[in-house]
Amino acid sequence: MLGRLWSPEEAGAMASSIILEYTGMNSGAQLAFGDRTAEKEQLERILAAAARAADGEPLQYIFGYTIFCGQRIEVGSGVLIPRPETEEMTAMIIAGNRGYTGTVTDLCTGSGCIAIALSATFAEATVVAVENSPAALRAAARNIQLTGTSVQLIAADILSQAPETVPVSGIIVSNPPYVRMSEMGEMHRNVTEFEPHEALFVPDGDPLLYYRSIAAIADARLEPGGALWLEVNEQLGAETAALLHRDIYENIEIIKDIRGKERFIKAVRHGR
Repeated sequence: MLGRLWSPEEAGAMASSIILEYTGMNSGAQLAFGDRTAEKEQLERILAAAARAADGEPLQYIFGYTIFCGQRIEVGSGVLIPRPETEEMTAMIIAGNRGYTGTVTDLCTGSGCIAIALSATFAEATVVAVENSPAALRAAARNIQLTGTSVQLIAADILSQAPETVPVSGIIVSNPPYVRMSEMGEMHRNVTEFEPHEALFVPDGDPLLYYRSIAAIADARLEPGGALWLEVNEQLGAETAALLHRDIYENIEIIKDIRGKERFIKAVRHGR
């Protein structure tokens, strides 16, 4: 069933994940006890999930959640599924700011995953998350409640709202839409046919529109000595970094992700 759309390796991994989700048997147990028969209800759920996955639907939507930096984050239609790269950036922020007690602002928060992970780690910090999608706002609010984190959610469109909409912050982070429309053809249908395009894609003629707004917000609201963190299109790292003015930032780094792609930008504001 899964082999219609996925390679044998991908199909096997997905089948194993589905079995784990509905039976609790990990891959080792599946190998050791592969001759066991699932209970009727379990089997029905496994087959239903496999049918949806065979049609291209992401497992995270089928299961209704994903794990991000140790936090269970609910996701569904209209809400972008958090990526490993975003988790990698969040882990960098955590590692470099142990014991942080200031203010963090997460722009384009989506499911709330970054803000929630930072709030869970920086227990004494003020964490603010900004989003304009109604579906994402609902998901973020529910995830904040379910995780018991203290994230302040602001409904605002960073493309049109004044910078003063967000608080002065020591850390500003964002994973905004950055995939050019022309790159859509390179992506799997489980992304292009199921995930929200407004959270992923930007026009080819203006691929940095979100970053210009983020830069304007950071120029106005990032504290002296504070850090701006961005997840970016791997092909547009230098162009994105060029939006940040050297007279404002003392250090602007383009950082490669675990796969060697230019995926993140960290910029530290002058002064303290």
